[in-house]
Amino acid sequence: MKNNKSIITDKDVLILQKLLEDGRKSSASISKEIDLGREIVNYRIKRLIKENLIVKFVPRINEKAMHFQEYIILLKLNLDDEVSKQKFAYDTIGNKYLIWTIKSDSGWDLIVRLYAASNDEFKEKLAEILDGFSSVLTNYYTIISSDEIKENEKEVISRELFQKDISKKDFSVIKEDVFGQVDDKDKEILNLLETDARIQYKEIGEKLEISADTVKYRIDKMKTLGVIKNFTPIINFSKLGFYQYAMIVKFSFLNNEEELKFEAIIENEKSIIKAIKSMNSVEFFLNLIFDNEENIEDFKNKIKDKFKNKIENVEIFKLD
Repeated sequence: MKNNKSIITDKDVLILQKLLEDGRKSSASISKEIDLGREIVNYRIKRLIKENLIVKFVPRINEKAMHFQEYIILLKLNLDDEVSKQKFAYDTIGNKYLIWTIKSDSGWDLIVRLYAASNDEFKEKLAEILDGFSSVLTNYYTIISSDEIKENEKEVISRELFQKDISKKDFSVIKEDVFGQVDDKDKEILNLLETDARIQYKEIGEKLEISADTVKYRIDKMKTLGVIKNFTPIINFSKLGFYQYAMIVKFSFLNNEEELKFEAIIENEKSIIKAIKSMNSVEFFLNLIFDNEENIEDFKNKIKDKFKNKIENVEIFKLD
């Protein structure tokens, strides 16, 4: 374990547990459920955000039902020190798309994530990011998700913080295309929720010129349809004393049997929080946590041993 982890109390753990159940759950509601004053709950949530233990709150969107795609974008900046990079990133795009600042031998500095319903919408969001970073940007790289193989964050958090197992699937499986039941106003709401999933109904209403009740109705409708799976905090595991990494594994070629073999490794590796397959090539983006720095190299060597000359490149990024 690292020594620079945040001080997290039993009360913080109780609050995190409730936020993992529903990231939009109000301080008042949490207060009643854990028998702790509302102002104390509110203060502790703000402290967890200020200390960057909670990176941001996001909606988990059913991309397939919405015809959405997930995009992971790596950015390289010509700023030397880490403090300058983080400050510039937050001053430029705030918490809208930024997920991690990273340390990488290959020079990547930031990872952002966004959803888009079309190539044009992606280009608009990407242009917004690139315009903001134009004065310091030297390179960027995009991974377009064709399939989310694993989303395991809540299970890992539960295991490490609460010492219990939770169901991997805490949402209903969509059995029909609901795209036609979600209109442009719903998509505008989703875009605001992507920036901050705890944004108040009233604030959304003011931005979109509709009532708070209408906002609530539309969000509830998207939850019922299964468009929104849930709302959840993104946890900075490094603040809990763990080592958090992103890994990009690129293969020259995999046949169907080999691809299934690699996906089985992903499924069985409990330290993998998230895994997506790229649309553009035989490439996978993995997010992992370990309690020991050596474990990431062990995992890398395990993959290399099993696939030998099929691996074109493996990049590892230490996440802050």
